[in-house]
Amino acid sequence: MDERFPYGYDADAYVEKALEKLKITYPWAARELFRKNWRYAVEEENGRHVYVSYFAWSKKDIERFVRGGDADEFIDSIVDDQRSWIESANPVAEKFAVPFGGVNAHGWHLEGYEFRRHVLGGYSAWVQAGDRNTGGSRTFFIPPVFFDGTYEEFLDRYCGLVPGAAFGLGREDLENVPGLKVFLGF
Repeated sequence: MDERFPYGYDADAYVEKALEKLKITYPWAARELFRKNWRYAVEEENGRHVYVSYFAWSKKDIERFVRGGDADEFIDSIVDDQRSWIESANPVAEKFAVPFGGVNAHGWHLEGYEFRRHVLGGYSAWVQAGDRNTGGSRTFFIPPVFFDGTYEEFLDRYCGLVPGAAFGLGREDLENVPGLKVFLGF
């Protein structure tokens, strides 16, 4: 067997490994939630096996991607293909707005900062910032393991995921937000 294919030539084994990886951050992840437009395969091409992904834009318009690299890279590509789909499958149940005022980080003004509890379980942080010309928001899903231990340990882990320097609210700012500790289940 080719060492580039440690789980064999059945793409389902790699899809299962990707699902295991997704469940670390998204415990509600299930194969049924995967976007149906994507299919995965290990195929023989020019006498050599390759990792392949297919994306169906329609029944007649299907794009084929040969994924270079090793098994880990193929698994990571499946995770990347499915991540936003898994996130969107878990709607927000409750929001906690973090109060702030006049936060400016490197010319970007903080416009919104929320912690969110989700219907299927789990928490995320949503941050929105902008400058005079542009802006955007980003959602960070918080891995469940971050909640093991004390609130202070949570904040240390969380600030590694969502750096305060990037968004203008650091650990010290979040530590004393009234009600946040309770909202997060501590």
